[in-house]
Amino acid sequence: MLTRNQRQEALCRAYMQAVAAKCGLGWSRADQDYGFYLCLHDIITVEQRRAESGHKLDIQAKSTTLAGTHGPFIRYDLEVKNYNDLQLVTKGTPRILVVLVLPSAEADWISQTEKELVLQHCAYWFSLKGREPTSNRRTVRLQIPRANMFSVEALRVIMDRIRRGEEL
Repeated sequence: MLTRNQRQEALCRAYMQAVAAKCGLGWSRADQDYGFYLCLHDIITVEQRRAESGHKLDIQAKSTTLAGTHGPFIRYDLEVKNYNDLQLVTKGTPRILVVLVLPSAEADWISQTEKELVLQHCAYWFSLKGREPTSNRRTVRLQIPRANMFSVEALRVIMDRIRRGEEL
């Protein structure tokens, strides 16, 4: 059986893939783990066939039952090595953090009927591009706006901004 953390990771991957699928995006995972879990690919129609446009989004995915969800922010403690990966200013593929917040009781993570499969709570996205380096040694506390729900609409807006060459 997978560990609890592996089950959380699998649910996070399923959440992101479901949102990407609804947006009509392709996805891939890197063969080697260099800090980014999933890459989303913009798909366009070229001469009556589908092709990647070249616009991409790298995602560092996390899942937690411990994030504070009171008020307008999600409080999440990100490991310094992950923070450093996300705050680097690069000219390549944009990068975001996606944090899936799950209920503390594993029995509450998913419910299912013949009509629906429900994953409880939701994920939030956050861009750390251009943030100052940290002198912390273990973690950096992030305050992710609850308005940054990783939803179909939010992902469409993010991909539109990437296509236009705008910062996230």
